[in-house]
Amino acid sequence: MKFKFPGSSTASSLRITPLHLHLAAVGLLCLLNLVLLTRVVLAWERVRAGDAEQLAQHQAAYQAMLLKTRPLRGLDKKILQARKDQSKFYAQRFPASYSAIAGELGTLATKDKVLLSRVQYAQGKPQFDLAEVRMDGSLSGDYTSVAYFINDIERDKLFFVIDAIALSGQQSGMVNLRIRVSTWMRLGVAAADADTKSSGASTHHAAQHLHPPQKTTSQGRL
Repeated sequence: MKFKFPGSSTASSLRITPLHLHLAAVGLLCLLNLVLLTRVVLAWERVRAGDAEQLAQHQAAYQAMLLKTRPLRGLDKKILQARKDQSKFYAQRFPASYSAIAGELGTLATKDKVLLSRVQYAQGKPQFDLAEVRMDGSLSGDYTSVAYFINDIERDKLFFVIDAIALSGQQSGMVNLRIRVSTWMRLGVAAADADTKSSGASTHHAAQHLHPPQKTTSQGRL
């Protein structure tokens, strides 16, 4: 390729070879690389200036995450232990049959020398493997014995709740009460109280036994 320069007395020409084009391209690439390198260096300086602050922020976020996740450590073992504790609590506090309920009430009545009679059961709808059992009966005895019996029910190893107490009579230092008590019975633990042997101890004042209702009925008499 030749270029002619006007105005010269003699026609001079410049010949551009492929080598010249290659060198020009190389020079252009070097210039672009220099520009990019400059921008990279400037960006790195800006990042380096904010490194300390960002590191502190990341460390604070990490510590906060550790605090949040600390309760979840060993969660599988905690769940297993909670289930064991629940089963133990259920076994200790909730009866597994009507005979267990009647037997415990009979034991307390004998211990405190009161007469618990004409007790009726009513079973509620099952929830979470438990069914509420409501008992309504007559309680007779001297004032002190009745007070001890009520206190023992509230402090018993089985879970009893006294829902209502009403005075129905009083004579010669003896008081007659209507008492309503609730507990919760475990389901699926015992068969159905099918043995129906005498379920409660006789009281101190009468030879009346406590008999749980049959499984087929939701309400019966002790």
